[in-house]
Amino acid sequence: MLNVSGEVTKTKQLCYQSMYDSVQVTLCLFPIYIHHPDVSEDMLTFFLALFQSLRVQMGVPFTERLVETFIALFTKERLAESIQHENQAGIRVVERFLKILQLIVEEPGSAFKGFLTSIISLCMDQIYPIIAERQSPDVKMVMYEVLYAVLQNNWRFFFKSNILSEMFSKAEGAGGNREGEIEHQEQFVSIMQAFGQSFLQPDISVFKQNLEYLEKLNVKSKLYHKTIFRQMMLSQFLNVLLQVLLHRSHDLLQEEIIGTVYNMASVDFDGFYQTFLPQFLSSCEGVDDNQKTILARNFTVVHDLPSLTISLQRFVGDLRYYRLCNSSLPEGSVKL
Repeated sequence: MLNVSGEVTKTKQLCYQSMYDSVQVTLCLFPIYIHHPDVSEDMLTFFLALFQSLRVQMGVPFTERLVETFIALFTKERLAESIQHENQAGIRVVERFLKILQLIVEEPGSAFKGFLTSIISLCMDQIYPIIAERQSPDVKMVMYEVLYAVLQNNWRFFFKSNILSEMFSKAEGAGGNREGEIEHQEQFVSIMQAFGQSFLQPDISVFKQNLEYLEKLNVKSKLYHKTIFRQMMLSQFLNVLLQVLLHRSHDLLQEEIIGTVYNMASVDFDGFYQTFLPQFLSSCEGVDDNQKTILARNFTVVHDLPSLTISLQRFVGDLRYYRLCNSSLPEGSVKL
């Protein structure tokens, strides 16, 4: 089937017509075999190939029926059974299901936009709670791929386009301010919280993937500049990334992490130096007030990436050094 993905439309139509009965029968049989991972894996592999090559020929009505069937069958209990029992076939079934959802949210046009809410809900309410604390990257990377695809390809689902915002602002008069407006805020916030939570996990592949996703969203859609991100999330992300640098848990990604810290800080350098850093230092454990004062004083105020890289590396190194020294002293000799 994948061999026809690059063929002309007529060839694809003939291919789908020749497979039509098999597709219908397979869909009818799928609910029967949902409890048999080895069989359902092959079925979902078939449907995934179908989506990748012939989704235009399938048509919107049948695609809607297909997606509705899958969403109804993959209940929270079914997903938990597939993921938590360490059944590799069951895990692959969930990953193929997510790959199909990814293709749907990546589809241009409005044909499948009605599924966005249910797809986000399925990822955040049913799959994410199961995999959030799991050490294994199984399912995690694919689920984050779906969430990234939701944001990357459906930004206007959450934020109005600049043209629409300007139109609304003009309609409301000179005092109108729509810059901070967001739709489906609860879902957007839950997605961003899931990305933030992934930076607290030890798996470096998930960390690297999601750091790249945030940076791509910022380049394309100015994620870090959005009012909701600046007000609700910016300091939390900065705090997590600095903690990662301090604990040296992902040293292989130090350059990428510092680059992201710089891009987030550059949204509001004054806020970064005057508000965030003092708050971060005040919450730091293992150092005394005098050491915190020295750390703050030695953090040079700069506005370019190379200089901030040097300042941040020195800050992290000094803070780790103070903690190490304090931990080696007799208990009670340092007032922390």
